[in-house]
Amino acid sequence: MPFSLKTIILFLLVFTPTLLVLPSLQSTPLHTIERAIIVDVYPPWDTIDSGVAECIVEAVRYAEENNIVLIMRVNSYGGYLDSAFTIGDAVYYSKTPVVVYVENKALSAGTLVILPADYIGLKKGSIIGAMKPVIIDPVSGQVVFVNESKILEPIIGKAKVYAERRSRNLTLVNEFIVNAKVVSSREAVEWSVADVEVSDFDEFLSVLDGLKIERGGVVYELKIKSVEEYSCSVRSRFISILSNTYLANILLTIGVLASIFALVSGKLVVLPLAVAFILLGLMGTGINPNLVSLFFILLGGVLLAVELFILPGFGIVGITGIILLLLGFTLLPMYTPTGIAPSESYVLMLRVFIIGLSVVFGGFFGIVLFKVVQVKRKKPISYTPIGKTGVAADPIGPGLIGYVKIEGEYWRAVSSEYISPGEEVVVVEMREDGILVVAKKK
Repeated sequence: MPFSLKTIILFLLVFTPTLLVLPSLQSTPLHTIERAIIVDVYPPWDTIDSGVAECIVEAVRYAEENNIVLIMRVNSYGGYLDSAFTIGDAVYYSKTPVVVYVENKALSAGTLVILPADYIGLKKGSIIGAMKPVIIDPVSGQVVFVNESKILEPIIGKAKVYAERRSRNLTLVNEFIVNAKVVSSREAVEWSVADVEVSDFDEFLSVLDGLKIERGGVVYELKIKSVEEYSCSVRSRFISILSNTYLANILLTIGVLASIFALVSGKLVVLPLAVAFILLGLMGTGINPNLVSLFFILLGGVLLAVELFILPGFGIVGITGIILLLLGFTLLPMYTPTGIAPSESYVLMLRVFIIGLSVVFGGFFGIVLFKVVQVKRKKPISYTPIGKTGVAADPIGPGLIGYVKIEGEYWRAVSSEYISPGEEVVVVEMREDGILVVAKKK
């Protein structure tokens, strides 16, 4: 039956939108993720510092390379703003899904780093918020809240960028920063700043099963069958230790005092070690650890070469060189840019080789140094011919000094009795002037 023009137009108006939407739905790829890694911001590594930031950036990169989901497990009072921005940006721009589980608290910088996550789960009774920035006096420990708009506004702007990604409550985020507001897990979910409240981590994993997350035009469906712990590098943990303000002040103080001592006393061999303390202390103030690593490796190599090829023996210069090499390769980055730079595996192998070599050489020279110290501490043993027998080479008597031959050596000697040449004698005493007192052998 022929269709009228009106029927055809009506058909097109009804079905054309469906025909246009259908290809776009079919073109959206769906990927299933069955693996997950967990990275912890958890005591004793709960302070959000540059070491923790580097660890999480590495974990995000690992998740991207292996196409797996990253789970951040957070229990933190907060930390440093720059480090929080580094973590937040890594999560925001991640090419693979990132979900967060808050164990007990995620306060201050801890709240900031979880906002850009794709899915946030809070344990019942946990709290988040209190993002108002503070300045802490490292000497007195006094906490001063920051109210300057020049500081607050950039933080608010960045936090809103993170929160908008998953349509989180911007008003509440603003309250976190301006008024240091804190909310419970139930309130966070009710007010749409978090996604789910659970009783424990196992329940959180069960909630993730079947969850669909869109990232970069790709829809990921979580079907997690295996979960593994991500182990942070030694370098990142070492940086976290050095980021402690009090430890940094102690290291700086030791370095400055040691430098003054070296310059005043003229013992310049102590100066490289003093400089090392100063640089380790400055790392707590934000100095680039890569530059410190490079400096330690170069200086350590120079000191070791000077000790081995120029200075006699092995002492403080060589030991300092070994210590600096170990510190330098500990702080060496685990990852490198692609291109002409060496690969990560090559750098790792090089680090293991150098550290192993340093340990072997350090152990060997340590044993040598220990033996040298042992020898120097021994009391000197002086040789005396007392009790030895010999033969008179000259006439010897009271006030008459002559030579006697004892074990092939000639000694000047004197006796209380007359002794003719060729007679056997016995050494009775050795005077302070080195002259022997002898007697006839009975």
